[in-house]
Formats: sequence, structure tokens, C-alpha cells
Amino acid sequence: MRSETGETVSRRIEDLYPPVAEMCRRFLHLCGQKGIEAVITSTLRTEDEQLALFAQGRKKLSYVNGLRQDAGLPPITEEQNRRIVTKSSISVHRFGCAFDVALKKDGGAVWDVKADLNRNDISDYEEMGLTGESIGLRWGGRFRFRDYCHFEYTGGLGIEELEAGARPQGPREKEDL
Repeated sequence: MRSETGETVSRRIEDLYPPVAEMCRRFLHLCGQKGIEAVITSTLRTEDEQLALFAQGRKKLSYVNGLRQDAGLPPITEEQNRRIVTKSSISVHRFGCAFDVALKKDGGAVWDVKADLNRNDISDYEEMGLTGESIGLRWGGRFRFRDYCHFEYTGGLGIEELEAGARPQGPREKEDL
């Protein structure tokens, strides 16, 4: 299965750092209880995969596809290369501390951030964001450049600490919504 951008990066929860994997499973369970079907679109990424994604929409297609080939990703088209897909060349995904999701309907992904598939008058992406935050995840919908699909947990560690090998402890339990 490919994401909206044609990526084949990992979607396996097992590839996440164990406390983050557990939070991801809990997040999906809580979303299901709210009638929201979410699908994981990305978990762990290699440095090469992240650099290829970062180049997309910023560099010439031949260069981007060269990076994608080096990362083991399929080539993209000129049209796909008109779209920036990530704001950072260094991502928490590289350390197994982040995952991306999409709403799922009729076997396909729904990327409309205003979609309300469970019909409760709240955007499902907003509802997923609030659900993730309730269990200690940081939601990309609050980022300066909003990323409604993104969730991460670093336990307060910065990129420099993650690069040095530090990993977060699991969060303290909070009550379910």
C-alpha cells in the first residue's frame, strides 16, 4: 500500500520505538472507539528516505529521483515533484518516535482535514489530534506549518539528544477521554 505521495516507507508499528509503538496502538484503539478508522501511513524512516522526501518540491526531478533511488523509494513524476511533502530534513521519524496517519474510508485514504466521517460535527483529523494529545502525543496539527497527519513522542528530548542515541521513557498514564 502506498501513501498519498506514492511512498513505500515503513508503516509497521513494530518499527517504532517500543513506548511510541504502544502509544500508537492505544491511539488507534481510542480512535476506533470514537468511530474513526485511521490507517498508519508512515513510521520509521531512514536518513536517506527523509532527505529524499525533503528534496521533493524543492529540487529538480532528476536530483529528487536520484535521492529516492538511493533510499530505495520509487521514482516520482514531475507533477508529484511540485508538492513539498515535509518541512524538515531531520525528522523524529528517523528515531522511531513518530508516525503519520490518514482517515480510512472504503479501503482508501481520506486526506481532507475537514472530513467528519463519524458525523459528530467535529473534523476527524481534529478529533484524532485531541485523542493523541490526551495520551501524551505531540500532534502536528499544532505545528507552525500544520501537519494534521503527524504524531510524535520524544519525552521532551530534542533532535540532538535523539541523534546521540537517547530515547524517551514511556509517558505516565492519563485517563482516557
